[in-house]
Amino acid sequence: MKGVTLIELVVVIVVLGILSGIAAAILVPTYQAYFASQRRAELADVADTAARRMVRDLRLSLPNSPRVRISGSDQFIEVLLTKNGGRYRATNDDNGGATTEDPLDFSASDNRFDTLGALPATAEQQVQANDYVVIHNLGISGANAYDVGATTPNIARVSAFGAGALADESRITLSASTQFPLESPGRRFFVVSGPVTYACTGVGTAGGNGTGLLRRWSDYSIQLLHGGVESAPNALPAGAADAILADSVSACTFTYSNNLTQLSRGLITIRLAITRADETVTLYYQAHINNVP
Repeated sequence: MKGVTLIELVVVIVVLGILSGIAAAILVPTYQAYFASQRRAELADVADTAARRMVRDLRLSLPNSPRVRISGSDQFIEVLLTKNGGRYRATNDDNGGATTEDPLDFSASDNRFDTLGALPATAEQQVQANDYVVIHNLGISGANAYDVGATTPNIARVSAFGAGALADESRITLSASTQFPLESPGRRFFVVSGPVTYACTGVGTAGGNGTGLLRRWSDYSIQLLHGGVESAPNALPAGAADAILADSVSACTFTYSNNLTQLSRGLITIRLAITRADETVTLYYQAHINNVP
């Protein structure tokens, strides 16, 4: 029987080392590419989910309600979310006799009105107390739904919702008698649930990772100031619910253009970049907003 010599053992170790080096040179880049691809897919999914959530809300915004604010590297976009709407009754169908239909009076304060046609009653669209009715919002002084404290506001809080005088109509009762300043040419009204702000704060990079957060603020009161952020740029509005949609945000831009043809539509653009481990995924979204009041 012949044993293994020291030289043979050394040769085997050297050969194994060479084979291991070759295997590493082949397999390591493959593994690195796989994990990098997986990381990019995860980043893209996070950015895409956050952007789609934003676009869904933005498309439900009250006409002429989007507003953008920039404070250093922080960006904010606020909208009033609509949940329902339709046409209000402007006259009685009395045909010469007394009827119980309740039209909306613009010549004096009024605290209730019937709708032309019943409103949708799905869970998400159900009109409830503490929602708001808005008529002919132009986003300017005298017709600005954010100005809830105006002498003649175009927004009023709902106190009750139920059946109208006719079988196919609904009736909305307001918390206080309100004289809306402007009639809608199409006799349209919108039901608003409240404001929502999307905030990109702390945006930047450090150590190969994004440092910012994309946040959604909701459940706070409507304010003439932009969510209150003018006086405290990075502060959460009083009473607001704060939800983080994405972290590691390295770039974020919101723009709103409302000078499209005849001002009937606005365009919101969103650019969102997320960076982790020196990998960056950037998404660009656009959302058209109906600005017909």
